[in-house]
Amino acid sequence: MDNEIKNIVFDMGNVLTVFQQREYIYRYVHNEEDFNWIKNHLCGSVEWLWMDRGTVTDDEAIASICERMPEHLHGTVERFIREFRMVHLPNPPMEQLVEELSQKGYELYLMSNTSHRFRTFCKYIKSIAYMKGIWISCEHRLLKPEPAAYQNFFQTFSLKPEECFFIDDTPANIEAAGNQGMRGCVYYGDVEELRHFLRKAGVRV
Repeated sequence: MDNEIKNIVFDMGNVLTVFQQREYIYRYVHNEEDFNWIKNHLCGSVEWLWMDRGTVTDDEAIASICERMPEHLHGTVERFIREFRMVHLPNPPMEQLVEELSQKGYELYLMSNTSHRFRTFCKYIKSIAYMKGIWISCEHRLLKPEPAAYQNFFQTFSLKPEECFFIDDTPANIEAAGNQGMRGCVYYGDVEELRHFLRKAGVRV
């Protein structure tokens, strides 16, 4: 069959795992002012993107972020970054779907914007064991939704875009994938809805 889906490509945070940023930040701070410092000047920082792109180390990012942080939060910044795996909680319905897709013969891949920390915490994510290929942004110095990121992903694993289906929680990433020939859908946390979109694309679930 022409353009039959053979490969399912997953994002990580809020797809394979449950990403609870607010709850995670409040493990480290105890008031709204400090919460906003961490949210806006760490999670929303350019250094965070640089870590995901692989152009700075954790130590370099920590030092740069702390330059504009109140001194009492410097230790919090370091712990937050080094313990980041704790933010990725299990997503049992997705784990079940991943296992089912694997058993039905689909080849599964990860495509995620993340830093080198991924290699230290990925063993805690059950679904990773089913991935035939893992593409993380820091190792290619490219970020979704940049067109070059998708082209690099296809080239890395010798995949045809039209044979892939992409699942991501960010609409811009799905739109960019479509522009490169890869179908997909935005995942909003409802696995049954996701199954519906997969079936519409001809995936056997």
